[in-house]
Amino acid sequence: MNDRIGVKKPFNGNLLDMMEEQAPEFDKGTYQQAIGFLNYLAQHTRPDILFSTNQITRCSINPTIIQWKAVKHLLRYVKYTCTLGIMYTKSEATEPFLQGWADADYANSKKDRKSISGTIVTVFGNPVSWMSKKQSIVAQSTTEAGFVSMNVCSKQMRWIANLLVMDIKVMMNQPILYNDNSGAVTISKQVNLNPNTMHIEVQYQYLRYLVSKKLLTVVQVSTNGMIEDILTTPTTINKLKEFKISIHPTEQAGVLK
Repeated sequence: MNDRIGVKKPFNGNLLDMMEEQAPEFDKGTYQQAIGFLNYLAQHTRPDILFSTNQITRCSINPTIIQWKAVKHLLRYVKYTCTLGIMYTKSEATEPFLQGWADADYANSKKDRKSISGTIVTVFGNPVSWMSKKQSIVAQSTTEAGFVSMNVCSKQMRWIANLLVMDIKVMMNQPILYNDNSGAVTISKQVNLNPNTMHIEVQYQYLRYLVSKKLLTVVQVSTNGMIEDILTTPTTINKLKEFKISIHPTEQAGVLK
């Protein structure tokens, strides 16, 4: 990739459609080697490439030339941003200690119509956990998809809270979970299920338990206030810039060298 010019976005055109296109096969070994490199970055210091990396990983068993083009484009983006990392900074004491953002792209997959959950958890504004993953169920609505994502994020937040309070002995205020779907936020605060939510699996009801026990506060925010949108769907350069700012980036040379 040394002879290729870097690019400003981790995807080119409609990434999801590219993953479904039929084309001649590409060498699986080369494809998987590149995927391994990208996965390592996405899971450790580069949440901005997590969504794109997950999409191209789906095709690692029988990759095609078109899908390899998507991989090369992502590698060119990494080259363009090769000094980008995460800077962990000291924050004001008034800032909520533990915060989480959870969202979902409804019926993202054209094959099985499953949604994609995107979550990010911060401690004093510093990202410590992020995820972009297809949901295991077929959500019946955007509300249900959002609720499932919130539940996934709440479990991660509870684990981090237990680690900080019980193991490290840190004093902290009540964690806050943000979501922009009014219906999902309402469900999380309901004591009893209604006919529209009774079908949701038991495993996704943990969020309601945490809220009822005042172990977690759920807050609705505007869509513009959701910093993890880039974890659920391809987005614009401006949204990408906003996301990078929100995760305390650093441009120190040597992050990947």
